[in-house]
Amino acid sequence: MRMSRKFILASLMALGFSTAGMAQPAAGQGAENAISEAVQGGASPYRPPSADSASSEDAARAKCEALKEQFNATSKQPSYHSPGPATQNAQGRTIPKIERDQSRKSLQETYRANCT
Repeated sequence: MRMSRKFILASLMALGFSTAGMAQPAAGQGAENAISEAVQGGASPYRPPSADSASSEDAARAKCEALKEQFNATSKQPSYHSPGPATQNAQGRTIPKIERDQSRKSLQETYRANCT
């Protein structure tokens, strides 16, 4: 029983079309009912902003004021600190590691990013 290529091709296509229809079921009746009820009831997905928006503005303003106070409290003179143990150069002398303190600069960058 030798099958022709046309028969095999036709049966594979029929099988493919039938499985494609089963792969994507139609939307359920529940979804259609929910949409219909929302439209008939006049419901809108838009929710007006609540009264908390004014308090969020006040909170942001207070945060900016706190950042400004912290920035003004830091010294304007550059300060340095040692981040770890000293290193030894080729001649055998120990040289301390010194880095400039970046706290004032980071406060300034944070203030600019969030408050301006």
